[in-house]
Amino acid sequence: MKKNLLQVVCVALVSLSIFWLPFGLKVHTLWGIEFGRQGMDVVVQNFDGLNFLVIAKSLYDPMVIEAINAQFLTGNDPIYFSAHFPLFALVIKLFASFLSLPNALLLTIVLSNILLAVGIYNLVRLVSKDPRTWTILTMVALFFPARMLSVRAVGSNEPLFIFFILTSLTFALKNKYWPSAIAGALGVLTRSPGILLFGVYIWQWLREDGLWVHKTKKYLHYLIMPTALLGLFVFYGLRYHDPLAYFHAGDNLHLFFPPFQIFSNTASWISDMWREDIIYLYVFYGVGIFLIPQKWDLLKKWALVYGATLLFVVHRDLARYALPLAPVAMIGYLPLIEKVPRKMWLVAMVLLIPIYLMGWQFVLKNIQPISDWRAFL
Repeated sequence: MKKNLLQVVCVALVSLSIFWLPFGLKVHTLWGIEFGRQGMDVVVQNFDGLNFLVIAKSLYDPMVIEAINAQFLTGNDPIYFSAHFPLFALVIKLFASFLSLPNALLLTIVLSNILLAVGIYNLVRLVSKDPRTWTILTMVALFFPARMLSVRAVGSNEPLFIFFILTSLTFALKNKYWPSAIAGALGVLTRSPGILLFGVYIWQWLREDGLWVHKTKKYLHYLIMPTALLGLFVFYGLRYHDPLAYFHAGDNLHLFFPPFQIFSNTASWISDMWREDIIYLYVFYGVGIFLIPQKWDLLKKWALVYGATLLFVVHRDLARYALPLAPVAMIGYLPLIEKVPRKMWLVAMVLLIPIYLMGWQFVLKNIQPISDWRAFL
């Protein structure tokens, strides 16, 4: 077990290092992609890295944010940062006690990659009896969907969020409710969709125990999840004099009714007409959810709830929004993955080339402008 876990962690870290290599070496061009000798600052500048640096430095203090905006950034209203939940930024702040903020962000990315590999591996180990599959499926989930690599290579809180969600589900399947609830609460404090998992747990205990309160005591631990969200909103009330600041932070809620508005030609976060890849995403996740065995009922509930939410998301980067669902959806494909010969996986590694190329060009373009780094040094 420890050997397999070490293998997947090494894969996560080595693949991250390879992704960072052209930036660390400041290459000019590679495989048709023009890097322009840009360094690791490009990685830090990627969304939402700088936003989390602002939070780590200000802890949502509007006066500090205004000072940073006035001197260094193109500027967002202080309330805008309430759309970015604090846990990822708090980890950065912890590392910033002995590093500069940009380097603290890079170290947080490394930690997030380790935790992501651990979270996926622990869940796969629980649902599969084949040790070979534990390693293979975890490795696949670190690269596929292809958006996963570029997301875990920059200052994004999705990998940390996925770790907490999967860890909560893993503990719940082991009937370890306190650790599950704590992991779930940490997930809520990382990204707002974490509260959906609380709804899943309610659904689960109502199905198992009905409305009989004396039978649901084992689930009362999960009340820590909405309590964590309420506590954050109280904190926002102290900082912004608006406990509902998250909902007033601007155009950060991309949920619209009826579903499939992502194909609208008037949506603000959709600007192209080539969207057939979205259909493929729906198919991949939908089939995966359908194939999850009934014995993993809790996992299927999470997949159904989160997957249904995705149908109302109106944002071109749906691939990123869907990532928390990916490792669970892949469990539906587990019987097929177990039958793939080892030699075929070596052939499939060719796909790593376009995955890296896609990620590099994306990271080079998806940057937030900054005029002076001294605010974070």
